[in-house]
Amino acid sequence: AGLAPPRHLVNFGFDSTIVYPKRSTKEHFINLVKQCEDMNIPILDEIPMEEDEYDVIVDAIFGFSFRGTAPREPFATAIANMVELQQRNESLVMISVDVPSGWDVDGGDLTGTGFNPDVLISLTAPKLSSKKFTGRHFVGGRFLPPGLAEKYGIRMPPYPGKSQVMEI
Repeated sequence: AGLAPPRHLVNFGFDSTIVYPKRSTKEHFINLVKQCEDMNIPILDEIPMEEDEYDVIVDAIFGFSFRGTAPREPFATAIANMVELQQRNESLVMISVDVPSGWDVDGGDLTGTGFNPDVLISLTAPKLSSKKFTGRHFVGGRFLPPGLAEKYGIRMPPYPGKSQVMEI
């Protein structure tokens, strides 16, 4: 998931940099990295710790399946660095995709990372951990088929017009 937002941001005219601390050997991810390289998006191994380097950080280290064990290296350092940058720079906006990195998908920050993004963007539907989230919360995407929503008792938000995103 973390290799898609930079491509979209660049297409909308924003500067973007990817921090990819541990590269996957899976072909799908290799192809996504190639797409980013073809768009001249810098790909770094670690987060630069200069205070004014970025205005916004999009956190998409883990997917929605992360469960309660403490993150391993090099991801634990990446999360700690995001926490430190957020504490040092009040104007930095931290946006997490689906579940803040290091949070258990159901229980929240069970391992005590201290990572609390400013904004959460839940894809398709909020995960249980979003109940522990206190910042601005958006749900994005009309990807859930009605039959599946009915099967699991998920009430989709009333998206305005043709919008794909809604603040909840």
